[in-house]
Amino acid sequence: MTSTQDISTETHPRLVSDADHLQLTRLVTEISWRIDHDEAARVHELFAEDGVLEVGESRLRGHEEIGDWGRTLAEEHAYPGIRHVCTNMRFVRDGEDHAVGSSLLTAYLDQGQAGAATLPFAVGEDHDRFVRTEAGWRFASRRWVPLFERAAR
Repeated sequence: MTSTQDISTETHPRLVSDADHLQLTRLVTEISWRIDHDEAARVHELFAEDGVLEVGESRLRGHEEIGDWGRTLAEEHAYPGIRHVCTNMRFVRDGEDHAVGSSLLTAYLDQGQAGAATLPFAVGEDHDRFVRTEAGWRFASRRWVPLFERAAR
């Protein structure tokens, strides 16, 4: 049986502190929550001013481009009923005010009356770089790496 001490920063010195882990977990959860609850127009607030968001073939840089993407996503209701589940979050230090991390993201999508299913729509990893700002931790970059997608019916 593994104890909490076995995964502490004492035995794994590159892991972020417990306090930073909590703050980074909240940040990762918040971006999914905003997308899930029609607040994607506010996703840019979670990024550093020059932050980068990579989704599919899109590479968005800065608050303006990320904000435009989020507003379009919200206005078009591109993924109605989407819900994300964030798990397996791991964060390591990358300098004094920087960290890198990854998390597993499972997305469920309600595809209409007959389309609601407990099978995930997609599963992938988010590869993140973080920077500590005066406002707290923010995404310096986020890249979605798809692992599995549900085949079309």
